[in-house]
Amino acid sequence: MRRSSRRQLPSPARTVPGTVPGVLQRLAFWSLIAILAYALGTLSVAHPAATALTVTALVSCGAWANNREKTRLQALAATRNGESICGFARSFDLRSTDPLVIRAVYEQLQEELLSYQKSFPVRGSDRLEEELGLDGDDLDMSVATAIARRSGRSLEGTQSNPYYGRVMTASDLVYFFNGQSEVAPQATAFH
Repeated sequence: MRRSSRRQLPSPARTVPGTVPGVLQRLAFWSLIAILAYALGTLSVAHPAATALTVTALVSCGAWANNREKTRLQALAATRNGESICGFARSFDLRSTDPLVIRAVYEQLQEELLSYQKSFPVRGSDRLEEELGLDGDDLDMSVATAIARRSGRSLEGTQSNPYYGRVMTASDLVYFFNGQSEVAPQATAFH
């Protein structure tokens, strides 16, 4: 097995496998699904027409909102035709900002937007919530852990980070992770 260099970007992961938060998140998600399925089953027996109408309306609203968001992000991406990670990286001072953090943030944001647009051209000035549609829960639950893993940065001691609670844009996200301490590389056994 090859030992990975600190400068090499690890492959992305949605959750850290085997961690308690990952297991608890899955358990909570499937518990919620089971409760909703039970409630829907009970209502459909008592009021089948009203249940069918409500489910149809909710699914239609969800599909419409998703399509609207996809169209908005595709239009935004079309105005940025030809932009890449190069322009994103040039918006930072590379002497004081780790290029690995820049790359990890850019690629993770692209991955989050993959269902709307392949290779979405992210800018440092992009507001995470308003322009990219990422809410605080997305950032806390999946984006931050994936960026930390990719960039080799720790998520401990975030409250002492000057950008804690102030991450509004993609560049703020880069500066936040640049301010986090590096995780010591783990030794791998050779077989």
